[in-house]
Amino acid sequence: MSQNSRSTNRQPAATRPMAVRRTEPEPKKTGCGSAGAVVFLFAVIGVVVLILTGVIPSPFEAQITPPAQITNSVSTPNYFKTPVGFGTELATATNQVVLIPTNTQVPTQTLPPTPTSTPWSAAFVIRGTPEAFPHTLLYNRYECEEYLFIGGEVWDLREAPLKGLIVKLTGTYGGGVVDLSSESGEFDIYGQSGYGFVLDNLQIRSDTLYIQLFDPEGNPLSAKVKLTISGECDGNLLLVNYKQVQEIPD
Repeated sequence: MSQNSRSTNRQPAATRPMAVRRTEPEPKKTGCGSAGAVVFLFAVIGVVVLILTGVIPSPFEAQITPPAQITNSVSTPNYFKTPVGFGTELATATNQVVLIPTNTQVPTQTLPPTPTSTPWSAAFVIRGTPEAFPHTLLYNRYECEEYLFIGGEVWDLREAPLKGLIVKLTGTYGGGVVDLSSESGEFDIYGQSGYGFVLDNLQIRSDTLYIQLFDPEGNPLSAKVKLTISGECDGNLLLVNYKQVQEIPD
């Protein structure tokens, strides 16, 4: 009975549901995914640090474009050293530039020489030095207090008396102006070519009188020489003799 009852209660095979296999459980995930995330995080942090320190440019900053170089539209001639013997080079098709070799001095403007007068050379000099004597040597009939005498002779290159030249005595004496002339040969008391001057004797010491020899046209033949007057009676006759030392220029 039990066998029949078991068979009668079983569901026909056509309508009986098929057995379904149970799904396999998923394997547990390992820790590799977590490690990759950590590495990526550190890489991001490193990039941020490099951007903040300026090592790498920030992708968010505006990039600065450098300005274009400006060149002059006018070309500059190319100057270069030129070998000796070549003085010019063409800088452009139209302009010619004169080049100076390195070892050549730049020419400077030469100014015309300043005209200078030829140094004057006296044809006559005073023989020795002016000498003072007592006036009684030539003028013994006068008193010392009366006059001061100045005179002498003029000789040429051959020691011969030379007449017709002019001797001038200028300057001041005792506050008065002196401007006197005497021709050689006029005062023969001094010699054949003697000249002379007579001043009131103030008996004072003076060094403001000057004597000089000229030709008849007024051209100087000697240097202008200062005379010293002692003011003493034993020196109130002053002798000044001229001697020719070179030809008189025409």
